[in-house]
Amino acid sequence: MRPCLLLALALLGTASARHLGGQAGGDGAGARVGAGAGGRGRGRGVPAGGRDGGAEHHGAAERPHLPLRYIIVRRCQNFHTAQRVCSRCYRGRLASIHSYRTNVLLQCRARARVNNRRVWIGAITRPVGGSVFCHWSDRSGWNYAYWLHGYPLLTGRFCTTLCTANGRWRSTRCRVRLPFICEY
Repeated sequence: MRPCLLLALALLGTASARHLGGQAGGDGAGARVGAGAGGRGRGRGVPAGGRDGGAEHHGAAERPHLPLRYIIVRRCQNFHTAQRVCSRCYRGRLASIHSYRTNVLLQCRARARVNNRRVWIGAITRPVGGSVFCHWSDRSGWNYAYWLHGYPLLTGRFCTTLCTANGRWRSTRCRVRLPFICEY
């Protein structure tokens, strides 16, 4: 489509903001948490990359300064099915969180809309040596974390849930069926 038409559709809310950006892949940026990273990312939220704290994030496939929209999907799915639903139905992905402000926003929205105490977000973790490698499924940079004490787990590959009660993140087996948050 022509850029002008896409812009008009985006302003009317009928096209995803992602269609305005290029389709280039991300850099696969992630971060290690644990022994190799001095514990960075555990405990309190630690913004490491200078995000502005707004409900915006600028992943590799997005144009800067376009706010993201979020939708809480109540129908419980496993992580990979949730990712497909976000992609096919909303032309988006599971939410990646890059600031405390966005974390609180999504926690409050999820708590108001689902009875479950946890919802899927787009983080994936896996052990690497004595630490954990964390990355977002949308390939945006890993610059913020809000793990519950004792997480992420070092015992295997896990997907990540946001607790609607306290906003903390937990490692959860990817096959568990939960509500989820899509960003588009």
